[in-house]
Amino acid sequence: MKIINTCNEIKKTFTDGFSIELWREYAAGISAELPLKCEKDARDYDFEKEVRPILDKALNEEKINILDKSFRKVIDNLNSNLAKLFDEEPDISIILYLGLCNGAGWATTLDGKNTVLLGVEKIIELDWGDEANMRALILHEIGHLWHKLNGNLYLPDFTKRRKSIQQLYQEGVAMVCEQILCDDDEFYHQNKNGWLDWCRKNENDIKAEYLRRLNAKESVQDFFGDWCSYKDHSDVGYFLGCQFVRYLMKTNSLKEIAGLSYSELNRKFSEYASRTIEPLEAEDYSKCSNIWNMKTQPLTDKWLEEIKTGNRLVFIYKINGEFIGEGALVIDAGDPDYTVPERRIYVSRMIVKKEYRNRGIGSEILTFLIEKAKEMGYSEMTIGVDKDNVNALHLYRKFGFTEVLFDGADKDGEYFKLMKTI
Repeated sequence: MKIINTCNEIKKTFTDGFSIELWREYAAGISAELPLKCEKDARDYDFEKEVRPILDKALNEEKINILDKSFRKVIDNLNSNLAKLFDEEPDISIILYLGLCNGAGWATTLDGKNTVLLGVEKIIELDWGDEANMRALILHEIGHLWHKLNGNLYLPDFTKRRKSIQQLYQEGVAMVCEQILCDDDEFYHQNKNGWLDWCRKNENDIKAEYLRRLNAKESVQDFFGDWCSYKDHSDVGYFLGCQFVRYLMKTNSLKEIAGLSYSELNRKFSEYASRTIEPLEAEDYSKCSNIWNMKTQPLTDKWLEEIKTGNRLVFIYKINGEFIGEGALVIDAGDPDYTVPERRIYVSRMIVKKEYRNRGIGSEILTFLIEKAKEMGYSEMTIGVDKDNVNALHLYRKFGFTEVLFDGADKDGEYFKLMKTI
């Protein structure tokens, strides 16, 4: 791996401010290909109005020094992180340079070598010069190069839909790689001021709107880039792409995903985006009473009353409008088998239609129910399950649920109660 840090050259070269002639000479010193590459990429910008002001602000010695220090710290620990993703040290270059607003990070090819270009001017503009943001930026761009080395980073982009699928796919794979390298499946470098919570709460809306725009051949630029926003939230496409790739990972390895064709990605995204979890009103409950391929549990007056009063919350999992699964939460003031002073919440029903099982849908429903309980202010949740229901027990234990005593209520020994702190 080759590391090039040009912070000192930037400070020495531009002592009297930015000059395009000096910049071309400086960039050619890094690579003969670099000046033309950057100018070609920036040709649609109004240089005087959009580029020069950012360059002038970036030529600040104090800010460059902070950025320089962060870059050195991240690079010092980079190899140990890369082993989590690469089988051996990748043959790549990482170059910290002054560009022409070509991006804070740019995974590309330079001199025939896979390269990460890190634009000092954009990093300073975005205030990403601290160590945490620098690490996230570098790891994300390395994720793009991992994708290129292991599959199809670039799909044929003959249509607007293909370009939009490609962008979501690229950023999703890179985001998952970034999370792997960070050892944190919940990590998003964009997560500031409640960004991730908002994305999670609005995931159904986000993916439905992205799919609508694909079908209508409309731009998806609002979902990407710090200069754009979807409902006043920028970079929402990174969240959506990551969630899409995580969805694919339920049935494929990351390396298999890296090599998927456009047609497969297009089909899978339509499938993913059409999946929703919606609350069910009491008057609609009978609609899903016979879909489970099992003995129908009677809809009792007690259940209906609990739904109407809000003590029983029923959520339906749909694919293209078809009922596929159900999850229900019950809020109860007391339980002789489990004594706590405050109201408690438990999962009273969770089921997936037989032909759709073993596709990760149960995990999606349970994740949703846990997040809903947390959102309502509960700190623990309980679940009851038959001891011979091996698959359900495996799922709940995987999510961190553990058995608790029934205080004698389970006399026949056929039933487990499980509890989890959430």
